[in-house]
Amino acid sequence: MYQATPTQTLPPALTEAIRLRQAGDAAGALALAERHAAATEAGAPFLAIAGLAALELGDAARAVAHLEALARLRPDDIEIRADLAKALLAAGRDDEALALAQGAQLPALARIEAWVHQQRGEHGPAMAAYARVLQVEPTDAASWNNVGNIHAAAGNFDSAINAFEHAITYMPDEPGMYLNLADVLRQADLGGPRLKVARDVAAIAPDNRAVQTELAMALAHNELLDEAIAVLEAAVQRWPDFGESHLELGRLYEATNRTEALAAFLATLDPAACPPEVAFLHAWLAQREGRFEDAANHAEAIPATIHPMRRAALIGNIAERLGDAPGAFAAFEAMNAAAIADAPPRRGPSFRESIEADLARWTPDWAARWAPPLGADPARRDPVFLVGFPRSGTTLLDTMLMGLPDLCVLEERPVMAEILRMLGNADLAALTPEQCGQLRDAYFDSALRHGWDGQRWLVDKHPLNMARAVQIHRMFPNARFILAERHPADAVLSCFMANFTLNFAMRSFTDLEEAARTYDTVFRAWHCASELFPIASHAVRYERLVEDPRGELQPLVTWLGLDWNDRLLAHEETARDRGRVKTASYAQIGEKLYTRASGRWRRYADQLAPVMPILAPWAARMGYET
Repeated sequence: MYQATPTQTLPPALTEAIRLRQAGDAAGALALAERHAAATEAGAPFLAIAGLAALELGDAARAVAHLEALARLRPDDIEIRADLAKALLAAGRDDEALALAQGAQLPALARIEAWVHQQRGEHGPAMAAYARVLQVEPTDAASWNNVGNIHAAAGNFDSAINAFEHAITYMPDEPGMYLNLADVLRQADLGGPRLKVARDVAAIAPDNRAVQTELAMALAHNELLDEAIAVLEAAVQRWPDFGESHLELGRLYEATNRTEALAAFLATLDPAACPPEVAFLHAWLAQREGRFEDAANHAEAIPATIHPMRRAALIGNIAERLGDAPGAFAAFEAMNAAAIADAPPRRGPSFRESIEADLARWTPDWAARWAPPLGADPARRDPVFLVGFPRSGTTLLDTMLMGLPDLCVLEERPVMAEILRMLGNADLAALTPEQCGQLRDAYFDSALRHGWDGQRWLVDKHPLNMARAVQIHRMFPNARFILAERHPADAVLSCFMANFTLNFAMRSFTDLEEAARTYDTVFRAWHCASELFPIASHAVRYERLVEDPRGELQPLVTWLGLDWNDRLLAHEETARDRGRVKTASYAQIGEKLYTRASGRWRRYADQLAPVMPILAPWAARMGYET
């Protein structure tokens, strides 16, 4: 901005214009300044005040006119250049603002350059410009926040977390920065830290609706579902106008199978006062109550403001139940496209490629080099591992096994994943019995943290552990594997239709061909492990399980050496007692056994035709029709 020299005496009009602006009367300052503004030496300070006052009033075009005239008078004044660039940006003239800011060392200009590049998705130049800002002003919280957003968009979670923590350090009272940090912790699946951040910001901004909603979702992330629902119920009472808190409360009711609570909640809402987004919850309720035509009508009214992944998943499930295979498949394609668009890009090998790399090492010569196996642990039985390709009935089976009092079932806890991270790239063949024992101890310690009672026989249910059978066998040579089998085409189709959280493995199912190739690779890994090592396994066929549960379960119970218990067949009651089901089967697991999902792939024969050459050999190997 124009500055007078210390020896200058300011004209009375200029003194008054400055006073008005400092007093917050931008309109008065603008009116007075414009009466004296001119492209002359005497008029220059009035141009400066007029430009800044117009900018404060939101009249960017008027501000640009004054500041352009001033810049022509003072072409070398970097501060005037910065004010003009800010006005151009506010006027939507981004190219001109960027031209003025490009390469400048002045933080005010470098911030503008960075911002324009960031909005255009040009993250490299944006980061370079933010670096210039932070070199001069290392405590600039806004720039740290924007750097965090760039890292988060690129999937650089550690760097994003670091940047947001800097932003919060320098501006500890700004809720938005905490919410940004919480969101990147959500994406990184760091539930504990996310909850801490949510609690911190709730203490700072207890009257912020978005903050209360985030606190609830962080509680849900940590399986504290009753607390999450309580927070949301309080939020919707405090802020009754329909918003994100209403949507999340309805979705939590649905996800926890509290259909009656969802119905009662919707009954309290005034349809005339609700925006179109409420159709999303009405569609969920109608679907859960089996009113599929009503559900479809509500789904048609869901606006684009609902995340396309959620909307498309719901539409696809409704179309599936109405028998509209082409419509359902198209919706699931849209769901998966939206999921990928919303996820940070993945670097490095895919889940399938990482298994292929393992398979390349698993040769007979390699297996022959293994050090002597680890002896049995007299105090703890080797676990039972319930495995299978996702959507092959593992959740139904683990719920049934919960009816055996001798077993303690852990549902999809990252126990083995934690041990494999400890193992790193170590050669399994070179591990000593002592090293294997240390890994086994760490496994049981992790299982205790994740819910094992330490007494009963542990059943570790994690479907894709079937691709880790070699590693598991190295630590637990006496482990038993229950393999859930389902027609390959039904399993792959169901994975493609499931609205999974996109972790490393689940990204494989957003593309039908990749899902089929992943199936092929996972089963080759399973059979390779079984050929190289004495893997003790028993297969349970999904199609037989839903037709004749006792007939399919009795041989499994005998194989485990346990006594039959009729609670094995009371899976609906067990499902009600077990709490939240974490998998995509949560809505079905409490239903009576049904066979509608068996052979579903035939209705999608046209859509599955491109991948059947991959899946048909496995179907034939298992004795299925193709």
